[in-house]
Amino acid sequence: MTAILKWLLVVAACGGLVFATFVTIIHLGHKLKEDAAKETSEEDGNNADEAKAPESKMEVVKPEPVKPAEEETSDPDEIDMSAIAELAEEPAPKEEEETAGIAFSTGNGELKLSEFDRGLIDFIEDEGYRNENYMVSPASLRAVIGLAVAGADSDTKSELLKAAGFSNEAEMNMWYNAMVNAPDTSADDFAFKVLNSAWHNSKLKGELSPDYKDYIKNHYGAEAQDIAADEITDAVNNWVNEGTDGLIPTIANDLSEKDLVLVNTLYLKSSWIRKFEKEATGEDDFMSYDGCCIKKEFMDKTDHYKFYEDPKSKILVMSLSGDVEMACILGDTEGFQGKLSKASDEKVHVMIPKFDTETSFEKKELVHFLQSRGAKSAFAPEADFSAMSSDSGFFVSDIIQKTKIITDENGVEASAATGMAMVGAALDIDENPPKEFFATKPFKYYIMTSGNVKEVLFYGQIVE
Repeated sequence: MTAILKWLLVVAACGGLVFATFVTIIHLGHKLKEDAAKETSEEDGNNADEAKAPESKMEVVKPEPVKPAEEETSDPDEIDMSAIAELAEEPAPKEEEETAGIAFSTGNGELKLSEFDRGLIDFIEDEGYRNENYMVSPASLRAVIGLAVAGADSDTKSELLKAAGFSNEAEMNMWYNAMVNAPDTSADDFAFKVLNSAWHNSKLKGELSPDYKDYIKNHYGAEAQDIAADEITDAVNNWVNEGTDGLIPTIANDLSEKDLVLVNTLYLKSSWIRKFEKEATGEDDFMSYDGCCIKKEFMDKTDHYKFYEDPKSKILVMSLSGDVEMACILGDTEGFQGKLSKASDEKVHVMIPKFDTETSFEKKELVHFLQSRGAKSAFAPEADFSAMSSDSGFFVSDIIQKTKIITDENGVEASAATGMAMVGAALDIDENPPKEFFATKPFKYYIMTSGNVKEVLFYGQIVE
């Protein structure tokens, strides 16, 4: 009996120990779970604080336009290359401000055609020259307008300035000074001259104001002369012939009935930096604008040039001595200015025709152009040119421009004369084949100064 009692006591003791151990384990389990939950909560809180901190320092900008959610099929962690491309295409800030009348380029050499240049080209082509070989000189036209502005007053002056693309006369004078000094006249095989003059028909009583004569002399290097009615035509034509080195022998057939004639001549002769060999020149077909094949003599050379191409166009830039260059465009001219800035040095096989083009704008095209730009009173009897002469009621009766360009293996010779008449009342073998610029179909060209400031001296096209 005693033994049984002892056994029961032992069993009871063991059971109590097991129960106590079980309760302790359960208690410890709950404790550990609570501690873990507490630590997790603290970590989440800290992380949340860290995540919220940048919001107080950073402004979040949402790109526009926002794509609809259903169009997003890419990995959300993937970099949006389209957005980067859009940013890359945004124009870089200009290093120099572009005024209304002066064509400044950005640091990367992008040509910034003035609104006047663009407007003149578009107007001339709309006047019937779109399918003709022609050349026009925006610079020569602007220069002769400058001679008129110097003698104008009131609405006549402000209208002419606006039509020429300038906000004031000082800006116009700054443009002229920049244009005549842009080329490097000390370069070899290079000639560049811009001349201006004023011719007063002495049959008209009165005379030009001394202040006007001094002004155009100081700002435009212009000489003003009184001349008899029977001599004015020959005198002006001889002056034009000399100023253009014979490229333009005459500006008008009869000026005897004009009371005042303002004239500008612009002459350029420059050699290719990379000249063409005469032995490589040969005859080939040129496809004109109407699909006809015309035989022309093509200059041929493979060398390094600035070049750009895309599926719609090709641009070739050929350097000339004197900081001047000729840019030729095949295909679509849309966006030419931006494309020009992307031209890079490439090896190019060039075929380009020799050409000799003469153009005469003597059917009041340039009068209509300026009138379309708001210059009204200058062409009417109520014009105010009182700063030019107080004795006569001058108004502009006509504007004539003649241009000529000759290109050959040596280079370019081009000239423009603008008159404003007034009355009173072979292939190298290479691992990388060269690019190709074959001007065997219509193309357009700019002859312009190079460097930071690009001034369009001549613009033209060959279409037939």
